[in-house]
Amino acid sequence: MKIFFYDNASFLNKLNPLSKIISFFPFLFLICLINEIWIPLAFIVFTALIILTLGKIPIIRFLKISAPISIFSLSIFILFLLAARSDLTAGSPILFSIGSFNIYWTSVYLGLIYAVRIYSLLILALPFSLTTEPSNFIRSLIQNLNIPYKFSYGVMVAFRFIPMIETEFNVVRSAHKVMGFSDEKGIFSYFNKLKRYSVPLIVNSIRIGSRAALSMDSRAFGAFEERTFFKKLKFDRDDWIYVLMYWITGSLIFFIAYKFGLMGEIGFYLGKFG
Repeated sequence: MKIFFYDNASFLNKLNPLSKIISFFPFLFLICLINEIWIPLAFIVFTALIILTLGKIPIIRFLKISAPISIFSLSIFILFLLAARSDLTAGSPILFSIGSFNIYWTSVYLGLIYAVRIYSLLILALPFSLTTEPSNFIRSLIQNLNIPYKFSYGVMVAFRFIPMIETEFNVVRSAHKVMGFSDEKGIFSYFNKLKRYSVPLIVNSIRIGSRAALSMDSRAFGAFEERTFFKKLKFDRDDWIYVLMYWITGSLIFFIAYKFGLMGEIGFYLGKFG
């Protein structure tokens, strides 16, 4: 999550991390039940506006982060074109043919529905991911949900280890270049590099873990049931306003879609299995 975090003074950055989860979580389940394109599209636009305005995320960064989501959704669309069930395409007009392979209008339409739905489900979490520092999220779990701090801080330490291991990897790779080891391509070279990198990385990881455990033990980590906090995270008025406005807007999207007959069939899939 650290690689997504964009540190600025936006409205979303100042909110309690839990409010950004509570706001979109109910709509994750509801969108899974929608087999029409309009509601997911509306939530994509709604989420993008939140990210760009309330989160003040640069549009270039937003596009870079959402690019893998777009590629994944596009792959779902292509897969649906190639592997749509025959009972769904029965009676559907053929758009075009590639040799003996037919592309039906129904498979294109349903593939687009599922691709957009998956994209909307994945993008819903971006306001949280882009504007939440991992340590603040851990603090909110401890202070607001009373999660045991022994478990929560263990997760935080795991987050801290990721960039440290990356740094160690770069150090080992630079050392190998100085000693004349070349990064050749091929399967055998891959296993050779795996052997050369794994041993020093495992040793350094054990060393880092030992230092972290010694540091936590010297500070009496886990010796007391309660602990004090330098930074307090409260669920205040701005958090409630954000959650309520999000719920009102999301409910309004569903109400408008229902009023104009744009909800389609309700369920996790279309058609029947078997």
